Amino acid sequence: MSEEPLVSVVLCAWQPRHDWFRDAVASVLADDAVDELVVVDDGSREPVASLLEDFGDPRICLVRIEHGGLSRARNAGIRAARGAFVRFADADDLLEPGGTRALLDVAGDEIVAYGATQVCDEGMKPLLVKTSKLEGRIAEPCLLYRFDVVHTSMLFPRPVLERVGEFEPALQQCQDWDFVLRACEVAPMRGTGSIVTRYRRHTASVSANLERAMRFESMVVDRYFERHPDQRGSGLEREARAKLLLVRAAMAMRVGEGRLAQLRYTVRAFTLHRRRTIEELASALRRRGTRSKS
Repeated sequence: MSEEPLVSVVLCAWQPRHDWFRDAVASVLADDAVDELVVVDDGSREPVASLLEDFGDPRICLVRIEHGGLSRARNAGIRAARGAFVRFADADDLLEPGGTRALLDVAGDEIVAYGATQVCDEGMKPLLVKTSKLEGRIAEPCLLYRFDVVHTSMLFPRPVLERVGEFEPALQQCQDWDFVLRACEVAPMRGTGSIVTRYRRHTASVSANLERAMRFESMVVDRYFERHPDQRGSGLEREARAKLLLVRAAMAMRVGEGRLAQLRYTVRAFTLHRRRTIEELASALRRRGTRSKS
């Protein structure tokens, strides 16, 4: 490993499923564009060091910390990483072969690169692809849920990371969106259509807790307007708040709130931002029509 690695990958784990964790580590080490893998053990009862013994790869740097949650673990990983570029990985997902090289091809010293994410089921059967065509300064689209990119499919230059700051420990969910949003505020984005990550969707994932997720989504929006007080009361804030209500409406049945609550959320969203509400309802109707035909 060179004294000054070009790309560091930060992978955090707490009580990981052994086979998924080892597969995740193996996928990072199989990437020849990765110079350093920082594994952060977030105080697992069974230290993950034993799961790394067979790899014997000098690129692995193991950091063990007292359990403090995902954001604190990632922050520890960023501090330990030495690379000019940093990429994040999760202990149950896989880096796509050649993905980091594809990101490097479009990255710059002040430009965050992103690629596509193959969403899979628990057995890694492909379900859908998350991607985007947005580039440049795209903080507002990101705030409005229009930048559909997963943080593990992004490559962050060190100067950008320094301006973004740390992951927010108060956000037990949606910390990824908050971090990406802050990155969009300080640096331009540039994308590649290449799939760079395979994301494992499973019920044990943090994002599966819908009720908590919606509460933390509101906190992300609150934090944005705290950073930009000049935009409070603007059309952008009304649209962002309307979108939060529409997300809540879409989830109402799944979290047991019922159709009346769903209707109330939709009416409140319409009051805040008519155009966005009509667009979202029309899109939902089109999706429903497509599913019924299939």
